[in-house]
Amino acid sequence: MPNNDQTTPRKKPPLIHTVAPQAESSRPSSSSPSPVVKTPEEAPLPGKAEPLPAYEFLGYLPDSYGSKKLFLVARDPHILFAYWDLTQSQYQEAARSAHDGKVFLEVYVPNEGRVQQIHVWDSHKNWYIQVNRPDTNFIAQLGYYRPDGGFEILARSAEVRTPRDTLSPNTDAKFVTIPFNVSFHELYDLIASQSQPGEELVDTLARLQKSDYELPFQARVPRDLTPKESDELLSYLGDEEVRRQMVGSFEITEILRKRYESALSSGQWTSSAGAWVTSASSPFGASFGKERGFHMHVNAELIIYGGTTPDAKVRIDGQDITLSKDGTFSYHFVFPDGQFHIPIDATSADGVETRSALLSFLRLTALQGDVRKTGQPTLDEPIGRK
Repeated sequence: MPNNDQTTPRKKPPLIHTVAPQAESSRPSSSSPSPVVKTPEEAPLPGKAEPLPAYEFLGYLPDSYGSKKLFLVARDPHILFAYWDLTQSQYQEAARSAHDGKVFLEVYVPNEGRVQQIHVWDSHKNWYIQVNRPDTNFIAQLGYYRPDGGFEILARSAEVRTPRDTLSPNTDAKFVTIPFNVSFHELYDLIASQSQPGEELVDTLARLQKSDYELPFQARVPRDLTPKESDELLSYLGDEEVRRQMVGSFEITEILRKRYESALSSGQWTSSAGAWVTSASSPFGASFGKERGFHMHVNAELIIYGGTTPDAKVRIDGQDITLSKDGTFSYHFVFPDGQFHIPIDATSADGVETRSALLSFLRLTALQGDVRKTGQPTLDEPIGRK
């Protein structure tokens, strides 16, 4: 049946777009939906996108909501991170009210006093603060000094605490075998009758594996470490080298792996360490050989690290370097004998401000007797040798 809505054919063929079926009351008698004809003038141009619906774009987020809130978090045991919500007009109003035209970010240790004061600008929204105070409570506040000398607080953070940079005082360790082919629900059903009030599943398993209770799977029962073995393990894992700032899990793993390889090759790991060491693929693997007597090994590495605003330009020894997303940088070098002078400077994105530092290092090694090198990863020599 011809469609009464169709127009007289033109020289250019019309574009035909099929629409969704209409409601039963308005459908034509034909079983197929009626085509809607659009002329070339009405059709969208090839390659031109249709305008987005209003709900697809709700606008851009503002730079600030003006809530005057200040947040403080501990990034690690030595560095805090503060960020705040202050509009440019709020900052400028505060600067006009200040006797010196400056707004400050201040960090306090409760019941002790101020430990940091930083002059911030209206372009600043956050700041990394190096405090070097593990296991310490801090509070930050944003404000300015009034003409009468008092400090007008614009925002104050909640109290935060930096984590420890030492091993936990709880050195108790429990070892338990959990079969991979048995679900926790099935495992609980097997030992539920042996569980004590308030006892966790792993605690029940650890207790049963040390007793004469027969479990339906093979379970190795490791013995407890002696006090001497515990001290050796804590000394191996908890010294100053693995607690250095800017050293993460990968660096710690490498330090332990290289130290283990060196100890394994030189035979310097002594006493009963082999009693609790079971695998050569980790610091807790395989016995380390026989006693070799008095010895010494020494080496040195150098880590240079720091941070600035992510959009700043940083140069080390005259060479531009790439910053991390948060504005931090670090370099890890072998530290041979010699004298080194390493200039470091940072320039703000607008080129107005510059900060600089000169690092000087000197190493002179005198060896007497059997002194060996410590195993370490392959590293570059520091720049700036004189």
